[in-house]
Amino acid sequence: MASKSNSAYGSKDVERLLNSAFETSDMQNICRAVDAAVLQSGGVIEIARTAKIDRVTLYRAFRLERGPTLDNMIKVLRVLGFRLIVELRCELASGHEELPKVGWSAGRKRAAASARRFTAAFKSGKMDELAEVFKQTLREQENVAEFAGKTIRTREALYRVFTQNPMPRFRTLLSFLNALELRFAVRRLPRSETLTKTLE
Repeated sequence: MASKSNSAYGSKDVERLLNSAFETSDMQNICRAVDAAVLQSGGVIEIARTAKIDRVTLYRAFRLERGPTLDNMIKVLRVLGFRLIVELRCELASGHEELPKVGWSAGRKRAAASARRFTAAFKSGKMDELAEVFKQTLREQENVAEFAGKTIRTREALYRVFTQNPMPRFRTLLSFLNALELRFAVRRLPRSETLTKTLE
């Protein structure tokens, strides 16, 4: 008999729950939704073991104000049957992967290109690719100090992300994307993909 977590793997109901939370770009809403998805799966211990996360860490990660590290968010979502993608805000609202680019500003086109690069990096599962996309996107900002003012980090702290800090908090990247008018969403993984694959 399949476990509850297997039967709930990548379900449409869980996908809707998670995407509704990610649409708000609010850390607390997102953490509550992921926590609820874990509880709905019926097996916190099983998820912790499969994700290779200590059970206490899993309990706390989505209930403390700081939220989880990026790798723990990725691991838990993968065990639930999802991967992170990055989209323009209007893409999530419309449900389309790609919107017509006619009339888009240069900034909007850059943001769309960044979204595609971030999504490709998450799909690859390679930490160095994600770090490079982050740094490239930061370099593209005309005024980094002004841009940093829109995030939860200072300019200096943003430069340190993915360079001195090997695994930043998920909320740091969430804040970074918010400042770009981007946001996270999830997409279901093919069953053939390894659940425990994460950023290397």
